[in-house]
Amino acid sequence: MTEAQKLPFSLFTTEHLRPRDQFEAWQDSVSVIFDAVPLPERRSESGFMASVRAYHLGSLIVSQVKFDAQRFLRERGRASADGLDHYLVQLYATGGLVGTADDREVVLRAGDVQILDLSRPNVTQTKASGTVAIVVPRDTLRQALSTAADLHGLVLRGDGSTGGLLADYMRLLVARVGAVTTADAPFIARATTEMIAACFQVTAETRARARTSIDAMTLERIQRHIAAALRSPGLHPEALCTLFRVSRTQLYRLFEPLGGVATYIQEQRLARAYAELSDPAHGHRRIYDIAFGWGFSSEAHFSRIFRRAFGMSPSEVRGRVYGVQPGLSAMAAPGVTESGGYQEWVRRLRSG
Repeated sequence: MTEAQKLPFSLFTTEHLRPRDQFEAWQDSVSVIFDAVPLPERRSESGFMASVRAYHLGSLIVSQVKFDAQRFLRERGRASADGLDHYLVQLYATGGLVGTADDREVVLRAGDVQILDLSRPNVTQTKASGTVAIVVPRDTLRQALSTAADLHGLVLRGDGSTGGLLADYMRLLVARVGAVTTADAPFIARATTEMIAACFQVTAETRARARTSIDAMTLERIQRHIAAALRSPGLHPEALCTLFRVSRTQLYRLFEPLGGVATYIQEQRLARAYAELSDPAHGHRRIYDIAFGWGFSSEAHFSRIFRRAFGMSPSEVRGRVYGVQPGLSAMAAPGVTESGGYQEWVRRLRSG
C-alpha cells in the first residue's frame, strides 16, 4: 500500500511525558468530548498512562483508547454549548465503568458496548480500561435506523448475542482499520454504521440493509471495477449497467446504502484527490491538475464539493502538509507519522 492510499491517522500518548504532566496532557487531548477528572486518591507524581490511536474514515472516526482510572464528565451546559451532534459507541474491551446517562444508571463490564448521545449529559467513573470507540454523526446513524429511537446510554451486554456480535465486529475493525485504503473507507464506514444500527435497533429492515451492504457479491464486483477505473471519463451508471448486465433499477438499489452510485463514484474520486493533496510527493502539482486527473472538469466545482466532504478546502489540505499538524505537538511518540488531528476531526465530522 502506498502512503497516498492510507487513511488519515492520529496518535496521542502520554508515554514520553514527565509523570506530573501526563494527566494534564490527557485532559487536553480528551477535552473535545469529555472533561476528565482525576480520582481523589491519584497522586500526580505517580503519572497517568493514556493513548489514543485514531483513524478517519470520512463519515466516522475509529479509535483504540487506553487509559488509567478516572472520571469522565459531560455535563448539561457543556453538552448544549459545544455543538457536538454525534453519537459515541464504545466497546470496553477491558476494564469497565459505572455512571449515569441523563437519569439512566449505567454499569459496563469488559466486553460490553455502550452508545452515548453527545448532545446529552453523561457522568462516569472508569477503571483502568482499554476501549474501541467510534464517533458517528447523528444524521448518519439516524439514516440507518428504521425509526427514531432514544439510544442515549443504552448498553449491549458482551455475553448477549447482539452485544457479542457488535463487540466482535468492533475488535476486528480496529485490528484491521490500518489496512483500509481511502478508496474503501466510505464503504467500510457505511457498513459499520449499518452494523451499529442493526445491533442497537434490531429490526428486519436494519438487518436487511446490513446484509445488503456487506454481502452483495454483485456490489463488491462493481466496487472493484470502480476503484480500478476512477480516472476514466467513461465511468458512469450506464456503462456499469452494460458491463455488469444489471438494470438501472438494480444498480441504484445496490448502491442505495452507499448514497447512490453517482455519489459513491464522486466520494471515491474525492478520497483519491485528498490523498494526493496531502502527499508531499505530489506537492509540485497544481490543484487543478490533481482534480482533472480524478475526473473533475471544474476547479470551482471540485473545491465546493471537496469542502463539503472534508470540511476544508483543497488548498487548506495542501497547506497542512507543510505546517504544524494540530492535536499532537509534544505528545506524539517519536518516529510516528500521522496526518490530521483527532480533536479537529471530531469537531469537523459530518454526515456521510
